[in-house]
Amino acid sequence: MKTILMTLLAFVTTTSMAHHATVANFTRDIISAEGVIEQVRFQNPHASVLIKHTEDDGNEIYWLIETGARTTLERKGITLDRLKVGSTIKATGLKGRRQFTMYLQEIVFEDGTTFTPEQEAADAEDAAIRAELVAMADDFINLRMMQGFDHDMPLDEAYRWQDEMVEIMRPELGEVVGYKTGGHDPGPGFATFPPDGIRAYILSGMLRKDGDAIKVADTKVGFLEADFAFRVGSASINEAKTDLEILAGLDAIIPFAEVPDPYYDPDTRSINGTIVANMGTRMSFTGTPVPIRATPEWLERINNFTFAVIDEHDTVIQSGQMNGWYEPITVVRWIRDQIAESGKELLPGQLLSLGNVGILRQIHEGSPRGPAYQSDQFRLEYYGLTDGEPATVTINIDR
Repeated sequence: MKTILMTLLAFVTTTSMAHHATVANFTRDIISAEGVIEQVRFQNPHASVLIKHTEDDGNEIYWLIETGARTTLERKGITLDRLKVGSTIKATGLKGRRQFTMYLQEIVFEDGTTFTPEQEAADAEDAAIRAELVAMADDFINLRMMQGFDHDMPLDEAYRWQDEMVEIMRPELGEVVGYKTGGHDPGPGFATFPPDGIRAYILSGMLRKDGDAIKVADTKVGFLEADFAFRVGSASINEAKTDLEILAGLDAIIPFAEVPDPYYDPDTRSINGTIVANMGTRMSFTGTPVPIRATPEWLERINNFTFAVIDEHDTVIQSGQMNGWYEPITVVRWIRDQIAESGKELLPGQLLSLGNVGILRQIHEGSPRGPAYQSDQFRLEYYGLTDGEPATVTINIDR
């Protein structure tokens, strides 16, 4: 009885004095204790559980198991409603400096299930993030401003949530058919792109045929983007070392133009948010594939072709050259290595959009990108990749 009374007194005293630093009350030693839950206190400044352990000789020992403050636990989505008075548990945690105390790390119930505050917090945070993604996907699909995802996390974690976003959008936008990237050109970088480049998915529902028409109302802040793409021909590309070996893993150049639509709340836009929102990718237009061969001559062509955007009156809107912009095979290597970090491989038939070639035109009025494009056609032509007529892809604007 003396042990019981002394321990209960310690329970009351510890709870009332718990505003003192918790770290100072516990060692780094890991211990375990088994017993029946006598009391659960879900309160500030520290929540706690009291369990009774009965030894073989019948002596009863009460263990005080502390955890974080109620407000801290609730903010992380943790409650103690799983801990029922009268149930038998095995608690594991940091050994207290006072006898029969510990700081909770894990509880194992009689049926083998576990309660881990840190895991509970992680699960609750994941559920909250997933709910944000569902709202963002719904906003994007329905042409509303995307909000949220102001989260500080490593890039690999942001790409994990990008995968989740793609799964959420898949019923509406289809299966993965390739990847797009950006940020590899020598021009000014985007504040919401990682310094070494950014990657997103191309989904089947985003693809449009050469010459398809769009309306201005089909996007919110969409813009016309001249681009360049390859098609994967062989899985050997995943093991390729040299530029020629990478080229051998590709079977065609795809004339490629895009209409991204990065409609984010500017107050919540961030690098991680741009990744998770799949870069705001909305529509991709593909022309007739140009077969290629793995030869030095083709490497020379790919690195040095020229291009232009032309309107419906055959007026050149802007022109440029690949030389000095980015090296296409280098960007393919980056995409391959970047997705490999997420445990993925390039698959035959997938498209690889390498990023804009410096010609962008805003569709809507009042954009910070400049005045709205007034022509009814955005025709991208590549010169030097074929022996005859240029390779082309066209976006028409239905006004």
